[in-house]
This record gives sequence, C-alpha cells and structure tokens, in this order.
Amino acid sequence: MSVIAAGALAFSTACEVVSNKSAKQDTTTLVTTATGASSSDTAAAGGGVPATPPDSLATSAARDTGVVTLYPERPVRGGVLFALAEGVASDIPRCSWKGAQLPCARVSKGVLAIVPLPADEAAGTFTLSFDRPAGRITRQVTVADHDFGRELVFLDSAHYALVKRTSDVARDARALRGVLATESDVRRWNGKWSAPVQGSRSAGYGVERFYYRAADSSRAISLGPDMKTRGTFGLDTSAAAANVPSWRHAGVDIAAARKSSVNAPAAGIVADVGEYILTGRTVIIDHGQGVMTAYFHLDTVLVRRGDQLSAGKRIGRVGATGLATGPHLHYGVYIHGKDVDPAAWAAMPAFVRDEAKPKSAAP
Repeated sequence: MSVIAAGALAFSTACEVVSNKSAKQDTTTLVTTATGASSSDTAAAGGGVPATPPDSLATSAARDTGVVTLYPERPVRGGVLFALAEGVASDIPRCSWKGAQLPCARVSKGVLAIVPLPADEAAGTFTLSFDRPAGRITRQVTVADHDFGRELVFLDSAHYALVKRTSDVARDARALRGVLATESDVRRWNGKWSAPVQGSRSAGYGVERFYYRAADSSRAISLGPDMKTRGTFGLDTSAAAANVPSWRHAGVDIAAARKSSVNAPAAGIVADVGEYILTGRTVIIDHGQGVMTAYFHLDTVLVRRGDQLSAGKRIGRVGATGLATGPHLHYGVYIHGKDVDPAAWAAMPAFVRDEAKPKSAAP
C-alpha cells in the first residue's frame, strides 16, 4: 500500500493513500429491528417476550407504543447505532447511552437517537435509554469488537518534522475539537449521502499508525497486535513506546488526482475553514444535530465559514497539504464530536435517511 500518510483530522493518524438484535425487551412492549422483525418472531426463536403488535410506524406517532427499532442488528466498534423510539412525544427528548446524556431529536415517528461507536472506545454491552411520560424505555445493546489493524509508516525528514511540532499540533487539536463538538438544533439534510470525491478508497478507518523517519515517504509495513497508539490523530500528541509518534486513523483516504473536485455529500453549513499542521487545508461542514464532516489536505478551498451548502456543492480541490505524501482526500464523519466509519454512516436505514426535509440551503 503506497503511503499518502494523510493527517486524519484531529482524530486520525496521518492518512495514507494506498443491532445487536433489538436487545432485551420490556415484558409489555414489542421491539422491532429495522428489517421489521417483531418480538413474536424473536420469541419463536427462543428469545424475548411476545406482545400485542402495535400500529405501523407510519401511523403510530400519535401514541407511545414503547417500540424501539435498532439498526444495525449487530453494531460493531467503529460503526453507528441508529435507534428510533416510536411515538415518544416529549417536547424536550431525553436519551442516554452508557449512563451519560446522549443528544437525541424529535422526528415524525417519535424520538431518534444516533449513537457513535468510535474505534477508540471498547466493545461490550451497554444501556440505551429513552425518557418518556409513561416511564423510561431501556435497551441493552451489545457492540462487537473489531480489529482495525496497525501500520508502520515511513516519513521523509520534512514530513517527520511536522509530527514533532507537538505544541502546534496540540493548539490545532483544541481548535478542531471545539468545532467538532458543535450541536446545532436544525437538521439540514435528508436522503442518501454521496461520495465527496470520485476515487478509490485506499486507507481504512480506525487503523493505528506509527511514524518513523526514513529517506522517503513511499512505504508502509503492517504490524502485529502488540503495538498500540495513544489517541486519535491531531487530538493526542503523546507518543507510543520508544517515543514513536502514533495516531489512529479517524476517517478514510480517497485516492484522487490533484485538483479533483471535492463536493459536499449532503446539505449543511461550513463550520470551519483553516490550515493546520497535520490536516493541511481543511474544511468542516455542520449538517445539523451533531453530524459533522471533515475534509483534509485540500489543495484549494472554495468556500468560506458560514456558507450554506446544498448536496453536491463544490467545496474544494484535492491536494496534499499537511501530513500527506501524495494527493488524496481524507474524509471524516463525526457524530456528537466522535469519529465513525463513513461507510457505516452512509449505510443508515430509511427511518433515518428519509425522516425530515432539510432546511433550505443556497445552491
């Protein structure tokens, strides 16, 4: 794999070009998965407690049925959990994940919670809760583990010097972290998300990378599981064993020719435009309700902070700025400030994808 060690945003390692079923149920409610399986189906298989089927999702928003739809059925570390509590009509919805408050939103069918499962958080079984006037709805969700792999990346002296500018990287990290933590109230998109650039995905989400100085920046070597990074690219400047700079890749690298157009995959507002040590020329888009996307190593930026964007709007051109050894786009998706695999986000179910009309955006 040819290295294009592209600094993956404040949570990745330099980029390189190269439901649980509906979980435990209440004894008086029915739980479905996004595929439509009911608790009676589950009971027939030896699990769960059957209940009287509720009205369809399309007609039940007027009353609280207690039904929770989870997608995917078998969530994994690095992915996204989408959860819909049918008919819950609280004016101010309240949800929690792992016992901590989780932002969630009222939608036409009830309350929607989108749970990030970033690669730097452990697998296990955790509690998801929705508060409602009739009492709290609770589900136990098992998140499966996943090995994202490890790589040793060689950098020439000029690129290696970037990773050693720890105070500057830490300053950039604070700025990026602040932008990515934004929780705007309005959802600005709906429908399917498109790819931001035409190219081939070459470096995967979540891989742990360790950086060494070498005569060139054209090599990467896969490593065994004994080495571990400390934190995500740009947000943690600590070193691994033997003082080796290391970060986890928090997005995907898309190989594309220099100057290729980079387009917004969905409607949103430009939250940040900047130039940072590791991520180079950077654009961050706020799509609303805690969903942000990031674009690193751009050659040219064609938007300004505050610009309203429609899906497909050109925001820049592919480059190799920052910690990148060749032209490509690092593309990251962040949910409530935490990175997730962009492929898992794009695979959202219809009850999320087609829920709401976006706020109008400039073409």
